[in-house]
Amino acid sequence: MKSKKNILLMMMLIFAFMLAACSTGRPSASEGGSSAESEGSMRETGSENDGALTERSSVLSDSTQTEGSVLVAYFSHTGNTKQVAQQIADLTGGSLAEIQRAEKYGDLQEEAEAEILESIRPEITVSMDDITDYDTVFVGYPIWWDEAPAMIATFLESYDFSGKTIVPFCTSASDSIDNSLHIFSEICPDATIAAGLTANDEADIEPWLQELGFLQ
Repeated sequence: MKSKKNILLMMMLIFAFMLAACSTGRPSASEGGSSAESEGSMRETGSENDGALTERSSVLSDSTQTEGSVLVAYFSHTGNTKQVAQQIADLTGGSLAEIQRAEKYGDLQEEAEAEILESIRPEITVSMDDITDYDTVFVGYPIWWDEAPAMIATFLESYDFSGKTIVPFCTSASDSIDNSLHIFSEICPDATIAAGLTANDEADIEPWLQELGFLQ
């Protein structure tokens, strides 16, 4: 009887030993053996990668939007405003468009002043077809009688500037751009009007563009 009890006891001890050996073969939770824990780590890694891809896509999207989205339109009578417009186009990567009066002035002093005082809209030609593809339009002109030449008003009335940003700039022998700015909000109320520049000093152009965030 005792021998049977001893055999049974021996079998129970062997069985218990086998169970202990099997349990030590499994990885513990601290070693990442839990499938839930492993899945959590994969999700965390995936989130980091997704964030990096999202950030990269945003940068690519922004660069795609800004490329070719700047237009520098200008009227220049003596060539001074044209030089400034070219510099702005170079610094921003923008496209140039020249605004011209369709018919040349006979008496510049008399006709140009009358156009401004009487709000006449002379016919113009522009060296581009449309502004639809441009988000930002720089508009440059010389100051005449403390105002923008009438061709600028014609230009603003010829296109839809809704939702676009207009950036005025001018050249002047003495007057600043301030008094001429009213036409932009009057003619283009649905556009954003950025801070203008009286560009008599070329050294002022790059810092102005940098402040506005338009440097290429």
